[in-house]
Amino acid sequence: MVTNAARTLRTVRVPVFVLLVLAGTRRHAFAAQSAVLAPPAQTSPIPRVTVDLAARAFDRILPFDVPFFIAGLAPEGTRSLEVQYAVVPKSGDASNLSWAPAEPARWQPDSPSAADQPFLVLMRAPLEAGRLYRVRFVIHSDRSADRTITAEGRTEQKNYVSVDAGVLYAGDIGIGALYVGSNIYFRPVNKKAPLTAFSSLGRRLALTVGLTVSSVADENNRTRSDLFWNQSLVLGGGLRLASSVRAGAGALVFRQADPNPLITTKSAAVTWYVSFSFDLDLLKGFAG
Repeated sequence: MVTNAARTLRTVRVPVFVLLVLAGTRRHAFAAQSAVLAPPAQTSPIPRVTVDLAARAFDRILPFDVPFFIAGLAPEGTRSLEVQYAVVPKSGDASNLSWAPAEPARWQPDSPSAADQPFLVLMRAPLEAGRLYRVRFVIHSDRSADRTITAEGRTEQKNYVSVDAGVLYAGDIGIGALYVGSNIYFRPVNKKAPLTAFSSLGRRLALTVGLTVSSVADENNRTRSDLFWNQSLVLGGGLRLASSVRAGAGALVFRQADPNPLITTKSAAVTWYVSFSFDLDLLKGFAG
């Protein structure tokens, strides 16, 4: 015979079980919704160059310091296409080239290619700036013997110059000032390439030349004044901390009064400074 207490216990257990199932369902639904609503990761498009195998030429300058795609049209009947590259020495002697990567990048269709079928190959190992490259395409075909086609291309040769704006602190005169300046790198720089601990210093270090935007003169130009009208000269160096953020240091050139009261003309004087700045293209992005 079932007692009233047993009926009550059975009645309580059923709703508790139902509540646990509903809670688990809601938790999984919330996790799935969170996964769907998660913002996409910030990524940059991978550069692409197109090669004309018949003309043995690329359509543009080759990317450097980043992986990139090579696109083109495969000859009819291609079973696979392998790609490697080598640096051509400045002497032009191509008799002993060192081909990379050791395992060629490869495109392989599901079946022998149709006429002018597009191919796309990812070159994972970045090229270096300021180089002439010979790229080798080895075509394996059902219709003929293996063919090798080469095409030459250059990476950027010119030194990179950027313009930035920031704030500096002049130590000996104890004053801060806004400034704009140019940063001159002694090699090409690809700002889309990530800065890593193994990056070349040439990608980070630059010579800075600029002018202050705000005056460093004291009241009524009593003991010091700006070098030109309301601007003083900024000379120094900068170190990229991130793609468009830079710390710097150097010399600030201004005019200073002579300690001798009988000499009324001011002469050029120098003080050290430290600075923090942003590339103007980044500031433009902030402004919308």
